[in-house]
Amino acid sequence: MKISVCMATYNGEKYIGQQLESLLRQSRQPDEVILCDDGSVDETVHIIRKFIGNNGLQDTWRLYQNEQNKGYPANFYYAMSLCSGDIVFLADQDDLWHREKIEHMCQVLEECPEAMVVCCKLSLIDAEGADIHSIMAPTHETRGKGKENLRQVRIADVFYKYEWPGMAMAYRREWYLSWPQSYSELPHDFLICARAAEKGCFYQMNEVLACHRRHDSNTAGEEHRLGRLLQRERKLKEIRDYLQFLQAFAREDVLQTEAGKAALQRKTVSMQGRYEALQSGRLGQVLRNAGRHWRETRIKTLVCDLVIVLKFS
Repeated sequence: MKISVCMATYNGEKYIGQQLESLLRQSRQPDEVILCDDGSVDETVHIIRKFIGNNGLQDTWRLYQNEQNKGYPANFYYAMSLCSGDIVFLADQDDLWHREKIEHMCQVLEECPEAMVVCCKLSLIDAEGADIHSIMAPTHETRGKGKENLRQVRIADVFYKYEWPGMAMAYRREWYLSWPQSYSELPHDFLICARAAEKGCFYQMNEVLACHRRHDSNTAGEEHRLGRLLQRERKLKEIRDYLQFLQAFAREDVLQTEAGKAALQRKTVSMQGRYEALQSGRLGQVLRNAGRHWRETRIKTLVCDLVIVLKFS
């Protein structure tokens, strides 16, 4: 299998050097690395060019610079369109990959032809590279590899708790190219996960193969510090943003099966109810909404919402 890695970059000078090093150290090297910069005004482009030159990577690593800023989703879709590999790995500019990431994930794709999308597990690190131990951190199980340690991810799982960022993902390009490519409003990784899960071809490995960095400049605005997680206005904005994604799924008619459409509708109603409950500032309304939508409500989420309401009551 020919392997592509693609990365969308923008003002990532602080961490991108470490991520490029982690790609270069892979036990199975990619056949090509595609980097698309979206108009960085810091040293990102200079760092990439210097890294490619210093390591003699001109034949396999290619840097593209957008003439106009496309924005995060469109830049990633553009980078993905430039890939020619059978398998495409998505990479963010500020994370770190374990040395065996490409090797082990390709092994799964070779042994499991029914898998169109495979994700590894990940750990969290902070701006300084220290491990994050947070109530919102991913759950860790016994490490393993191979087909026997895969679990199939359903469409209901994707909407229940989204925990598969693009940096943990690899997909078959032929499958990706087989469906419409006009979803500019939706994050690329969320879209791929949902489409694959709906078709029953999305699998998660039971192996941690990457470190996902959370810091103040994350594109997705991710947070792990309790003080900020429990800020009412921040949480309301997160819910509004997520509702916009769900509405885009419906508007662009992304999901094709009854199960997929039903899961989307349940999650949309649940999140609308959650937003209204938090706005009301009433514990009873938060509890009633969680009870009505218990299949879509995580215990951690409910506890956070209750604490937020108590703080502002």
